[in-house]
Amino acid sequence: MNYFHNTKLRILNFTHSDMDGAVSNIVVRNYYNKVITEPISHLQENTILQKMIKFKDEFDAVLFTDYCPQNLNEIKAFGKPVLVLDHHETVKKYNNPKDFVYICPGYCGAKLVYEYLNHDDVLNHLKELVDIVNDIDLYINKDPRSKHFNSLYWDMGFNWFVNRFYLGEIELNKSEKAFLVRRMKEYKDYFANLEISELRNGGVFCYSEKFLHEIVESLYAEGYKWCIVYRAGYLSVRSAEDSGIDLTEVVKTLGRGGGLEHAVGIPQNKDVLDKLIAEVDEAVDTTIKLKENPPADEFMNKLQGAK
Repeated sequence: MNYFHNTKLRILNFTHSDMDGAVSNIVVRNYYNKVITEPISHLQENTILQKMIKFKDEFDAVLFTDYCPQNLNEIKAFGKPVLVLDHHETVKKYNNPKDFVYICPGYCGAKLVYEYLNHDDVLNHLKELVDIVNDIDLYINKDPRSKHFNSLYWDMGFNWFVNRFYLGEIELNKSEKAFLVRRMKEYKDYFANLEISELRNGGVFCYSEKFLHEIVESLYAEGYKWCIVYRAGYLSVRSAEDSGIDLTEVVKTLGRGGGLEHAVGIPQNKDVLDKLIAEVDEAVDTTIKLKENPPADEFMNKLQGAK
């Protein structure tokens, strides 16, 4: 029997602090009887061991959802079983199913957790909620509800969202629908006055603490191919699917940050912001040039020259 397929386990769940992480936590809490929830971002990785020490007598196993820590060896040395269910491409190197570390980019975090724990169909009532999250998190964007749910998450917060949709009931009430209408009107005025600075290769930069998804979609509609949005503590970098810009290559060049092919986050202090924007701009330019003109292979050149 799979050790983690035991609903009586007491779980310490570190989960990414976005909508995907929130719904991952909903799935976990619907499966296990006792769950301690700790939302986490890449800026908070140094707090993991502190939290494990704090709750050491209250959990049997650690479950990371929609998030893979880079200090896994230290965490495992704590002595309790660890399960990682993540989908971010920048941590694929940690994939090791034999050691209960699953990095599967073809799923959003919530869908991966759902597929792993729904072995006996006890979580079927959450399927539609999970599919809504999968739609927006993987940039499928075929379900219009996914944008509405994402707006509710970012405006109402992690705890509200988890409590509201805990049972998988996805029909929005009148007040929630009215809120979304007001929010869209507010966004139109907000975007009309948003200051932007253009970058190379069809890029653009702006400051914004809200409306991230909407801003990115609007910038794409105006013809931009990629963008940097500064939010407190980090940069959100996005690229359009038809841009040919793989942002996982950009963060490799920078040596920090993580995420998906078309969406990454990069930790940043505002006092050196201009320097990092220039570095990202340069890394994007390098990525594009390398894709258009890949480095020549010396061995292949030798073979071709010998013909």
